Amino acid sequence: MDWFPLYNSLRIAVISSVLVFFSGIFAAYYIAKLHPVVKGVLDVILTLPMVLPPTVVGYFILLLLGSKRPFGIWFYNTFGTKLVMNWYSGIFAATIVAFPLMYRTARGAFESFDETLAWSGQTLGLSNSYIFWKVRMPHAVRELWQEPFLPLQGHWESMAQPVW
Repeated sequence: MDWFPLYNSLRIAVISSVLVFFSGIFAAYYIAKLHPVVKGVLDVILTLPMVLPPTVVGYFILLLLGSKRPFGIWFYNTFGTKLVMNWYSGIFAATIVAFPLMYRTARGAFESFDETLAWSGQTLGLSNSYIFWKVRMPHAVRELWQEPFLPLQGHWESMAQPVW
């Protein structure tokens, strides 16, 4: 029995889950603090894969990362490898498709945070990184604990479709 398809699926799902988790928290934290107009524009751009059909998202990924496109040509000339039709292309696709789910949840968690707690920490002389890890993140963990598994779930659901 060939175990490579299972290994490849697990590898893609785990790596994309880690990428989505940390990049979603990072993007949501910094975008939640921006001006409402900029926040709205970035929100539309970052959540676009959630409302577009998967074939359209895949087509846009190929348009951006294809080997005959400017970014794909630059990447191939610089690093000597293509960005599409490899096993790590699945990581790009899974990350792009699952990112809006983590981003929206993390943004909601950060926007529901009471800012007076952070201001109190600043008046006590605490650093912003300390406030983030010891005050904001414990508040957001209640909403974020289930999100890292969404890329895994979405990946397995797409793999479970019958092919006939």
